[in-house]
Amino acid sequence: MIIYLRLLSSEVESFVKEIAIDDSLTFADLHQSIQEVLNYDATQMASFFTTDSDWNKEMEITLFDMADTESPLLKVMQDTLLSDYLFEEGQRLLYVFDFFSERAFFMEVIQIAKGKLEKANCYRNEGEAPQQIMIGDLTGDIKKASLDQFDDEFDGSLDSMKFDELEDLDRDINFDDLADQY
Repeated sequence: MIIYLRLLSSEVESFVKEIAIDDSLTFADLHQSIQEVLNYDATQMASFFTTDSDWNKEMEITLFDMADTESPLLKVMQDTLLSDYLFEEGQRLLYVFDFFSERAFFMEVIQIAKGKLEKANCYRNEGEAPQQIMIGDLTGDIKKASLDQFDDEFDGSLDSMKFDELEDLDRDINFDDLADQY
């Protein structure tokens, strides 16, 4: 069977993608085809969520298994066939493509037809995809801000501090005595 899916974005009104995919393929295959169509980095975390008709999350189908225990509400894309969860028109999914900002595409099964496909096919490709990741690399700014704040608290003495003086401080502290106090 061939599953026809529509992807919509709440961020980009003109964004519409429609993908046809064989139901014998896995959610990992669907993930990979979406990533290719959108020119996204397929190594980024992503998950599908089955939902009810009001888009409330029900079960997660994740890219990597990171759970400590097995749960009936958590599946892995590579091990999960599309036919196991997508079998009638109107079924809905969320495809979370930006895990840290919890941004997702809304997906719906728009048709199921007889036939077979070797690989997924994007047959409707309208609008520009939203940026995949919204968080910038702030580590340099955070480190600089933290050091500047620390330096201000010590009246600029951080620049002139000699780290070998810190080693001398370690030798003056008796850690056994400290442990006895607690």
